[in-house]
Amino acid sequence: MAEPAVEENVEASTGDVGSAPKEPAADGRRERSSIAFPYTPLSDAVDIVRAVQRRGHACSLDELAAEMKQQMTSGAFRSKLATAKIFGGLDSSRGGVSLTDIGLRMTNSDTRPQALVEAFMNVPLYRELYDQFAGNSLPPDQGVEAAMRRLGVPEKQTVRARQVLYRSAELAGFFSAGRNRLVRPAGSSLPSEASVASASQGRQGSGAEAVPMAEHPLIKGLIAKLPPEGERFTPKQRQRWLEAAKVNLELIYAEDEDDPVSGSTSNGLAGMRPQPV
Repeated sequence: MAEPAVEENVEASTGDVGSAPKEPAADGRRERSSIAFPYTPLSDAVDIVRAVQRRGHACSLDELAAEMKQQMTSGAFRSKLATAKIFGGLDSSRGGVSLTDIGLRMTNSDTRPQALVEAFMNVPLYRELYDQFAGNSLPPDQGVEAAMRRLGVPEKQTVRARQVLYRSAELAGFFSAGRNRLVRPAGSSLPSEASVASASQGRQGSGAEAVPMAEHPLIKGLIAKLPPEGERFTPKQRQRWLEAAKVNLELIYAEDEDDPVSGSTSNGLAGMRPQPV
């Protein structure tokens, strides 16, 4: 199954963590994905989970970016953040970011193989493809892309979505019998669809249901970083604070449908243009 080269120079944008990028449709409107999938591979989720582990299993976004030696507002950082969430390894609803049960088990060598299986199956697109081709060989690349289109992936995103699928399946052990079929790794168990949906809903709803926005941990964290009234607040400090506010608000709110730079969908996957795999 030959892999075409992935474009390295791709423009990044941001959005509500977890929504696939929008592509221009024939009428000029951006086409939305109707199924959630990541735009960078499972290895990126592992990277960010390990970074959060080094920070004590929970940290603020600026601490996480510093730990990964990246800018908090960079497209690469946001891509990894979105990827970690869609694979179920990260929760961003507790005053920054923290590891989920899957994330915690990713960091333990004894539990990591099963955690990677669950992370892979946590992605709606991957679950659908696994169920569709279970017990059968995968079709050629074009056939996999056609199946993705039928499941709701916009046509211009299918090549990248397929490449990320292959790399993620390899890491999670689903290609142990060869790259022409998705097979449950030996010694692992598959989570039920109900448990995957329940976990996803729990992350999306956690901390946001009956909490006034003034009490939202991400908002409180932003306010806590403001200097007392009357003290010096330099233009550079203001700019950094505004950049942090922008990232946090993108984690809390979906963006306007007509946003020309970035978008989000109700499927919970980050609205961003592709990042290098």
